[in-house]
Parts: sequence; structure tokens; C-alpha cells
Amino acid sequence: MVSSLKNNLAGKVIVITGASGYIGSVLVKELTKYSLKIIRVSRKKIARIEDVEDWILDLNTIKSWNRIVSKADIIFHLASNTSLSNTDANPEESLTSAVFPINHLVNAAKQNCRVPRVIFTSTATVYGITDTLPVLESTKPIPITLYDLHKLFAEQLLSMASHNEIISATSLRLANVYGPSLKYSRADDRGILTKVTKNRLAGNNIQVFGNGNYVRDYVYIDDVVSALLHTSIISDADDTYNVGSGIGSTIKDVFNLISSEVKECTGVNANVENVKWPKNYNKIDKRNYIASIEQLKTASDWSPKIFLEEGIQRLVRYYSIGKIND
Repeated sequence: MVSSLKNNLAGKVIVITGASGYIGSVLVKELTKYSLKIIRVSRKKIARIEDVEDWILDLNTIKSWNRIVSKADIIFHLASNTSLSNTDANPEESLTSAVFPINHLVNAAKQNCRVPRVIFTSTATVYGITDTLPVLESTKPIPITLYDLHKLFAEQLLSMASHNEIISATSLRLANVYGPSLKYSRADDRGILTKVTKNRLAGNNIQVFGNGNYVRDYVYIDDVVSALLHTSIISDADDTYNVGSGIGSTIKDVFNLISSEVKECTGVNANVENVKWPKNYNKIDKRNYIASIEQLKTASDWSPKIFLEEGIQRLVRYYSIGKIND
């Protein structure tokens, strides 16, 4: 229940890394409704929000994490590289940004004799290519990309520190997150539904690779933020939880849904075109995935509230009222 969540978070000091990002900006907006202290951590100056404190820090230094840990009751660690292609282009930088901050966080907790609650946003693609759906948390992760391998390293470091009672950490393996935000990813392989929506609103046809029959679990961003908050107050939380809708949809069907909703809003028709897969596609793109979400639902009051048809309506309407260039 929302009232229970607000009561449990009341008076807490919340630190959010990556606070200006796609998920972070929505999380901050939600937390401003609560009676608590919010500290946003970013690499550069960002637009000020009333009653929100901003720190510009380098998360690859122990000094930064000492400052964070000395104040934080709950840390939402959202800052990271989010692109497979960027990881492939700069593997050492990706590994450093994934692992060093976690090492510094753990060491800072030791030095400050504090045990903060840490929620880390991981990804469902750490499971690799899975044969059985829906995918349970007990499924062994077999990463097939460097990006997912680095995410798994970070998960394991947090899990080890948590088991040693240095911190209290949980990783959330997010399915395909979509929905409007103050910030969206400009990486080619992230924020696909937002890019498709903007392209369709511009009057262009939508392209889908191959037959578009690969299955994804699309989870609305507000439900992801709700999962972050609910997980932060679980006293005996597990190491990892899946976060998704628990429902699978083909990429083709979702693109058609976007196209139909845009036509409903604008009257402009367009087609969904099947095109050949590019030569440089990643095998992880040809996966089928549906999240088993029962573990988190059982451990907390969380459950997804906004399912695909309503979520696409919200997405299209957000970008069809003069905000397409946000």
C-alpha cells in the first residue's frame, strides 16, 4: 500500500546515483511526494529541484562513496553504462564503471561502520538466451555479452558484501522498461519504444528486424519505480528479483500497437515494415523473455499496475502533445 510505503520511508536519507537518467529522473519525481531527504548524485550540474540536494561526484573514487555512505540510509545505484554497443567499443571503461563503484561502496561501508540499504538496477539479459519461460530468479545467468557480464559482476560483488553483512543489497533484473520520462536514452540500442513512437509521430514507417516474432516482457517505468521503492523497505530481501509485467508480447505486435495508437491520436497512417537483420546484430537481440515476478510480489506489496495497452497509450499521448523534442 502507498501509505505503508510512505510511512516506512519517512525521515530517510535517500541517495540516488544516476539521478538525472531515464529511470532516475522518474524516481526522483516520485520521491518528492514523500517526507524524506533526497540527494541526487550526478557527474555534472543538472537542473535544480526544490528541496532536493545535488552532489557532483566521481563514483570511481572512495572519497565520493565515503560521503554518500556517511549520510545515506538507502542508496539507489542507477548510474552505469546502459548500451551494449558502447560496452563493446570501450570494454575496459565499461568494466571499470560497473565494478569500481561497487568496490568503493563496500569499502566505504566498512570505513564508516554503516550498513546502508542498496538497490542496484541490473538487467534481465544477464540470463542470456533462455529456453524455459517465464524465467525464474533461480535460473542460472549465462551472459552472452560483455555488458551483461559486467552487470553480473556487480550483482555478485553486492551479494557477497550483503552476505557478509557489510551492506544490505538487492539487485533488480529489469525487463524491457518503457514509458515517458524527463530523460531518455540516446543510445541506439536503448529506449526502443520511445524512438519508435517519436519516429511514427513524425509520419514515418516503423521498421522491425526479421519477422518481429521474438517475445519481450515490457514493463512500464512507473511500475519499475514502484518496484525500486518497495524493494528498498524489505527487511529480509533476497539478493535478486525480476521486475517485469509477467506477460510476453512479440516485438511486431507492440510496434503495431504503437502505430495504431498514433493513428488514433493523429489520424496519420503508416506501415510496420519487415527489414533484414543488420550484419552487426547481437545474438541477445534474438531472445525470448518473460519474467517470473512472483518472488517480488510475495516479498512485498508490489505488483505491476500499468499493462501494455494502457502504457502505450500513455507513451504516445505524452509525445503527441508538443513534447516530441524533449
